[in-house]
Amino acid sequence: MNTEPRTFVDHVTLLFRWRWMILGVVFCSAVLTFVISSLVPKTYRASAVVLPPFEGGTALPFMVGVNVDVFGANEVPVSSMATLLKSRALKDRINERINLMEHYEQPDIEKAYEAFESHLEVEFESEEGFATVNIIAFKVYILDHDPQFCAELLNVVVEEWDRLCVELNRRGATLRREFVEGSIHKTAHDLAVYEDSLRVFQEEHGIAAIDAQLQGTIASAVALEQKIAETRISVEVLGKLYERNHPMLQRANSELQGLLQERSKLQTASTTDGLLLSMGAAPELALVYYRLFREVKIYEAVYQVLMQQYEQAKIQELKDTPALRIVDRAQVPLYKFAPRRLLLTLIAALSAFFLAILAVYFFNYLERTRGTEESRWMADILGFLKADLERAKRLIGKGRK
Repeated sequence: MNTEPRTFVDHVTLLFRWRWMILGVVFCSAVLTFVISSLVPKTYRASAVVLPPFEGGTALPFMVGVNVDVFGANEVPVSSMATLLKSRALKDRINERINLMEHYEQPDIEKAYEAFESHLEVEFESEEGFATVNIIAFKVYILDHDPQFCAELLNVVVEEWDRLCVELNRRGATLRREFVEGSIHKTAHDLAVYEDSLRVFQEEHGIAAIDAQLQGTIASAVALEQKIAETRISVEVLGKLYERNHPMLQRANSELQGLLQERSKLQTASTTDGLLLSMGAAPELALVYYRLFREVKIYEAVYQVLMQQYEQAKIQELKDTPALRIVDRAQVPLYKFAPRRLLLTLIAALSAFFLAILAVYFFNYLERTRGTEESRWMADILGFLKADLERAKRLIGKGRK
């Protein structure tokens, strides 16, 4: 019976020989685990489902089709909601309503907060987009030995979580309103400066609508060139028909000189005539005019956006509606969450079974090697242990002296 098992039948025979020891170890482990788990207080878990605040963007009027959130619909982004749930500020609020030190039987508030956080669990439900992960829901759990208190505490947590979000949103809205208000004053001042510069430029150069005036100037220049060409033809013809001092030739020459003077006046860069712009001054005037006009339009657009954000900030500052959307409030749990006696008993039985098998092979090894050179290692180990024990006794004796 002390031979080393070599075949499958040998292994089965060995285990069967030690069957009662294996069954006893498994049975005792299962019973002991079941008894201990029965003595452990029951733990209940309450749950709540919360949807995060909606994060919407603000489409700028001069960026059609582009959704830009300039200041944010909510001061607390969704990605920070879980951090906020475990923040000190929220724990203080909860402690004001429920005495955590008394419930968790802790000597100070820090230990009580650690106990509370160890009983708090948060899970996320998310959906993956293109290179993004969007959180669509939070599942919050509280573990406790009292099912009634478990549900009550979780509802308090969700309520104070929501109030803290609202308070942070309002506080952020106040800061945004103050910032936007200062930006509005500066933008309004700059807009007034450019509007005055544009008005003064128009008055100095007689510009009312530069596009229409340029079109009128070009039409007048074309008509003038046509008239000059016709008059020159008349002068050439009359010069061949009459003498130089003939009245008709002199009148034609005078008319041509007058038309040439008008063309020179129209091309002069420093003069304007009524509603018509000079051809030389038109490019420079148009450039300056369009630059001033562009600045006015830009500041008008910025002013419009700032006014929209200012009104939104004022509304957000006075807003007192819930930030979170509570889908399921916490209910009193009917069934315990832990300990799971059957699962623990099964795990203990399986573990004991494998440990018992290892013990069987170890005992069989000791039987096979008893009285042989191979068993000397046991005596050596026992000798080392005895020496260590004697050394420890001497050190303890010296310490007492």
